[in-house]
Amino acid sequence: MRQGRTAVVEEAIGSLSFAATQKAAAPTQRVGVCPAKPVGPAAIQPEERRRTTCSGAASSIPTVILVQGEMRNGAAIAVLFLGSITVVPTYATAQGSSARPEENCASNSVPSGAAIDEIGFVGLQRIAAETAKLQLSLHTGDKCDPARIAADLRALNRLGWFEDVFVKAKELDGNSGTASGSLPHCKLEFHVREYPFLVAVEYSGSKVFSQQQIQKRLEERRLTPQTGAPASPVELHRVAIAIQSELAAMGHPEARVFPVQEKLSGQRVKVEFEIHDGPHLPVVGVSFLGHPEVSDKVLRKQMREISPDAWFSGFRNKNVFTEQKGEEDRVNLLAYLQNHGFPQAHVGTPQVTIVDVFSGRSLPCLRRRSEVGLSVGIPIEAGNAYSFGAMEVSTALRQKLGSGKKYAPTLSNVAPGQPFSQVAVESVQRSWEIKLHRTVQHHRGDGDYRLRATPTFDSSTHRASVKFDFDPTPPYVVRRIDFRGNRRFPDRYLRRRIGLTEGQPFDEYALQAGLARLTRTGYFQPFKKEDIQIATHEAARTADVIIHIHEKGRQRTTFSGGREQFGSTLGIAYTVFNLLGVDEYLSTQIDWGPEALQLAIGLAMEGFLGSRGTLALSVFDTFVRPRFAPGVQVPFERTQTEGMNAGWSYAVSDVDSIGISYGRTRSLTDYVVNQPSSAAGPQTVDLRNETSNHSLGLGWTRDARDQKIQVTDYVSGGWLGGSENVLKSKAEYGRIFPDALLDHHNAWAFRMTVSAAGSYKGNMPLYGHFFSGDDLVRGLRPGELGPYETLANVSPSGMITYSAVPAGATLVAATNLEYRIPMRGKVEGATFVDAGSGLLLPNWLGQSRPALIDSTNGLIHGSTGLEVRWTLPVIGVPLRVNYSFNILRLKGSFFMPDGSVMRLHNRLGVLGWGLGPLF
Repeated sequence: MRQGRTAVVEEAIGSLSFAATQKAAAPTQRVGVCPAKPVGPAAIQPEERRRTTCSGAASSIPTVILVQGEMRNGAAIAVLFLGSITVVPTYATAQGSSARPEENCASNSVPSGAAIDEIGFVGLQRIAAETAKLQLSLHTGDKCDPARIAADLRALNRLGWFEDVFVKAKELDGNSGTASGSLPHCKLEFHVREYPFLVAVEYSGSKVFSQQQIQKRLEERRLTPQTGAPASPVELHRVAIAIQSELAAMGHPEARVFPVQEKLSGQRVKVEFEIHDGPHLPVVGVSFLGHPEVSDKVLRKQMREISPDAWFSGFRNKNVFTEQKGEEDRVNLLAYLQNHGFPQAHVGTPQVTIVDVFSGRSLPCLRRRSEVGLSVGIPIEAGNAYSFGAMEVSTALRQKLGSGKKYAPTLSNVAPGQPFSQVAVESVQRSWEIKLHRTVQHHRGDGDYRLRATPTFDSSTHRASVKFDFDPTPPYVVRRIDFRGNRRFPDRYLRRRIGLTEGQPFDEYALQAGLARLTRTGYFQPFKKEDIQIATHEAARTADVIIHIHEKGRQRTTFSGGREQFGSTLGIAYTVFNLLGVDEYLSTQIDWGPEALQLAIGLAMEGFLGSRGTLALSVFDTFVRPRFAPGVQVPFERTQTEGMNAGWSYAVSDVDSIGISYGRTRSLTDYVVNQPSSAAGPQTVDLRNETSNHSLGLGWTRDARDQKIQVTDYVSGGWLGGSENVLKSKAEYGRIFPDALLDHHNAWAFRMTVSAAGSYKGNMPLYGHFFSGDDLVRGLRPGELGPYETLANVSPSGMITYSAVPAGATLVAATNLEYRIPMRGKVEGATFVDAGSGLLLPNWLGQSRPALIDSTNGLIHGSTGLEVRWTLPVIGVPLRVNYSFNILRLKGSFFMPDGSVMRLHNRLGVLGWGLGPLF
């Protein structure tokens, strides 16, 4: 590829004016042109321009030059400088034409205040002149301003359309400018040389990637060369670098890519990227240089990106070295050392060398052959080992935290004798800040919660003491909050939920809670660190917050499903935001399955009446036709429930919310009743029961990321009205613990739930029982987490037979323990242990009491197994697939009233699935 140059004037000199001189017609001269040194393709740095000078090392770069033409009155005006000439640098980028060293930079002065009568472009072929003029700040009628001309030259150069840009200016004939009050007039001509237009792109020479694979990876990086656009060498070089980095990520660090241009007629060009894969050079060994002070085995465990000794390292790309992977592992090693007693540790840049190694023999008869690979050496200087000494808590902080018993457990990780860990110090500081922050919010005051932890290292005793105290520096005040990228959601919607207010102290915990609230709506992509920019101004102690929003859209479709109380269902919900123009959510949902169908329409308004509350209304219609066992007649054939709910929830704090709801429903249930034998023979009677439900619910929820607590209470009947008189209560606790022992990326997850229901007046409807199963203990069918009852069935011949069916439970308790392992992409694996039990208390049912099989009432069930979760793209809902073993299960034989034997057993191994998180 040929090299060229583009001169861009950086700055303009200040005072320039016309002066009278001898009559002469000055020739038109080039403005602001300066040759650049040729730059080869290998030397081009993406997104970086090189500074260069013209006409040798001692030459200067002139400013914009305006040249006068012949005057109508015959008097010539020469151009002189007033004062010294300002020397300005010029940026040059690699172009498609060679530099002409014989051209020198000339400098002339500019007419002071000359009026621009005409602006033209010379050299345009495909680009319209009006399109180019839109990029200029100067217009006809403006005064000639060298600084604005320089800025316009830079703007044209930044477009990437031209390989050469300069400007010529000459005074127009007919106005000498000598008359009093008359201004000279000039014409500006921007001379450009367009890049040829790209008409075709090809990729050749690679045996690792096909053309389709290369195009896909370039699309992911948004670097696909656009046909029909100017063929900028800088853009083509970025594409080449991107392909090289992809090949390096596949174990080809010596790969090279050369864009070759083939010129066609009509100012067109075809580009072919010649790809040389180079040899495959896997990482064959990792060594640690210097004084690590820690065993190589322990350090290798911290190498999560480059680990040639890991299982299936070739399939997982763990035996490939790239600079990015090397930097990530360097940071991991440094963090490990600093958090395990070496606060002054230093980890250098990985050093890579090519070595010859012998491959392992797969068969005894084969000779070992030599292979070429990479050896990675990481310099490490651990320094002295430090352990925690005595901790010091200031008197003011001790008073705010309360008694020592309340905050002492937090200091267990920084107890004297423990290896010094900056993470442990920050954990204590953050824990106390959160506690103080919640106290401040509870009292709705403006108290300070910011703390400062100051470690002091004693080199003689190798002890580190930490002092905790309030941060004495005044807090930053939020000066401005800007949202970028929001097109469908107005600023007022985002500001009400973000937790920060302009003019108030900056609160990082409120910001985190606000970002979590926005993410939970489902209308925005999860926020990353690079999406939040905080610019602080130390002098004024102010902060500007810029939040980049990635909207999913105003409309949202979500999926749900899995094993519910009455069989498996698959559901879809459609929600639209601000359809009525009042920041409301309108939703429709349908859930269907072999035994259940539900239709619902909902309306929700967040920030109702300017508060932190949310008002929700929903109307639903549910059909249930349960089948607990194949071929067994169930206690009721079908139930249909229709009604509406109204709920209001209020955010008490960033993590706590309370809610109240009121509902009115009407249910129609078809029962099958078996009459005892009589002279006329056995009879089966179908009955229909209608019940009305007027209910009131109260709830409290605490959702603090790694911890969730939920308590709900429900009452129907009584003074509320209706024919159903039921009390229900549920308490659930969930917690996630990072695995500090094996891998901080893994985590333990725990959930415990207890639910109870009972009738305080009259009979409790059967559909009010808990027919729990896979939703609490994986591997169970609906209703199996509870007792069984005997059910009499009348055959067509009049014979009465007995069977066992789930009776449901009125008290259910279950626990779930998982060990979660993040895998590649959006896949997560988990091992789990579930346990639970269901108990039917007859006294809670009213007068209707089924004939229970007592040995099944309160039986403990337990299962263990493996589960894989994949967060579905676009939908954003995890798909769960698990295989569980019922290690504690029902398995036995029971006598029926007629003397027959009924064998009941749960399945030993079960393959299950579900949409959405279990907890």
